Amino acid sequence: MVENPERLAAVGPINPATGFPLWYRDANGIRLEQALSTADPNTPAVGDPQTFTSSRPGAPGTLPDESFYWLAEARMVTGGGARRGRSRVVLGLEATFGGTGAVADGQQIVFARIRFRIDDGQPGGTYVITHPFGETGPMTADDRGRVFETEDIGVAPLQFEGALAGHVAPFLRWTSGADRAAGEADPPAGYLGDGDTAHTITGSPFGTNFVRIVGPNISEGNGPRDPGDPSNPNKAFTRLFTVQGRLATVIGVTLERATYARDAAGAVKVDVFATSEPGQTLTASGPGLPTTPLVGNGTSYYARIDAGTTVPATVTVTNAGDAPPSTATADVTDAIEVSQADYNPGTQTLTVTAASSDAIGAPALTVSGADLIDSPPGSTAAVSAPPATVTVTSTLGGSTSRAVSGVG
Repeated sequence: MVENPERLAAVGPINPATGFPLWYRDANGIRLEQALSTADPNTPAVGDPQTFTSSRPGAPGTLPDESFYWLAEARMVTGGGARRGRSRVVLGLEATFGGTGAVADGQQIVFARIRFRIDDGQPGGTYVITHPFGETGPMTADDRGRVFETEDIGVAPLQFEGALAGHVAPFLRWTSGADRAAGEADPPAGYLGDGDTAHTITGSPFGTNFVRIVGPNISEGNGPRDPGDPSNPNKAFTRLFTVQGRLATVIGVTLERATYARDAAGAVKVDVFATSEPGQTLTASGPGLPTTPLVGNGTSYYARIDAGTTVPATVTVTNAGDAPPSTATADVTDAIEVSQADYNPGTQTLTVTAASSDAIGAPALTVSGADLIDSPPGSTAAVSAPPATVTVTSTLGGSTSRAVSGVG
């Protein structure tokens, strides 16, 4: 077995309407968005619309039960069994829903899939498949000559970075220009393929822009022979894939944190932390706040805003480069600084010291952690063994964790 060492590079901000990421990006800089419309002729692989249960502002009334950021498939008529069979390789980045499978907010999943299927091969036969992302096998057919193997990575609701660990990278795309085969077309503008036409592809990190299946009589009769070994009936081969993938047109923004500091004189300053792709034009605004540009460094963006003497309830960050501009909004909270989280094994005491960034708001602070009874900072708790970390939470919304250190 040969596994692909490449990985997708990044996942984009959350689409505030659907709860799915706006895009996924590979190491080549190709950024693909989720294909949700059954009206798009170049993204035919879209599931049936279902009622979308969500209170999100701007949420659509329906979403498909499955959809794709990217999908590539290769199919062949093959042999080896009592009758002509079929073989299929599916490579994809799929969006669906967990739990009961209902199209419900909070159950959004995106996973990377590699799937192999051989029907009507030789019962008990062994098969090895070389494909754009590696080599898999040997796999043994069941008593009906079937091979069915699936690798799904990232199948946990709302854990969208999990799909980045999958092996479907970089995104395969149609060959174009001088590289395409005779009679083939370039991909439609804004797409990696038309989702329906079998076409030669490029992008394999191994240079294996094909599928080769090695197994007993897999290409018997008029089956697709390996051009490198055309007389061998134990090898089937194709360079043709259908490819679906739509280039992302919205970059978006993630508002990571919005906190404030209020000094003893009542002056308020708001700190805004956001992430997006490099080179974006981001601004922050909110009730009583001047519209303020964020300074970027790579994917990180920041602004400190003079808010006068009033703490705004929310801050909105806008990416003006999107059309229409995309936004992300978050509540403004105080910031918590934990200056001490010390455990003394001799006295079996855990001491936590923390303070809020609001010098006059006098919020109540609470310390929590595994096996701890919540208590205010400054008190000394008797515990036989401390948690690895403690979290201090403010009644003004702030929260910070710190690793516990041993002393004494």
